[in-house]
Amino acid sequence: MSKQLSMQVIKEDVKKYDEFIELPVKAQGNEYIVKIYPFFKPEKVRDMLNEMIGFYRNCEKEKVNVKDEEFDDIVGYFIVKHFTNIKTTTSEKAKKIYEEFKVAINSQLFEVILKTLPEESIQYVYNKIFEIIELNAKLQNKIKKFQDEIKNLPLENKDILFSNQDDENNVIQ
Repeated sequence: MSKQLSMQVIKEDVKKYDEFIELPVKAQGNEYIVKIYPFFKPEKVRDMLNEMIGFYRNCEKEKVNVKDEEFDDIVGYFIVKHFTNIKTTTSEKAKKIYEEFKVAINSQLFEVILKTLPEESIQYVYNKIFEIIELNAKLQNKIKKFQDEIKNLPLENKDILFSNQDDENNVIQ
């Protein structure tokens, strides 16, 4: 017979997110200790993904050209940024973040740190990314469906509803 789950058991389980590994690394003749949090707190993953989405939005606004093939490396950069104690930029400017990212992916230290992280934790991040993509696709389909339904309604003056937004700027003054 199984026991009833309690909040105390859940509380104990959540403590794993506070655990960290100290990884000694050498750079420029000096030894540094990098704290790595191998278990990714869901709340922190959400924050990381929100920051990553903000980065991509800012890239569009600032016209920063991010190549599709850099996606996995960018995910790795944000994982290291959020699940280690490495000091990274606090800027929200896409250009600044992208410049730092380009330096990071060319560093063997970054590669060593990423390889230290458990595969399950990294997979958890990707699962969350795919959930967001799937949800976004569903929302886009619903929006398109509603737009099609509205277009098929027997309305008078449909052209007013579906005119270009540019027409709104051509108001008689």
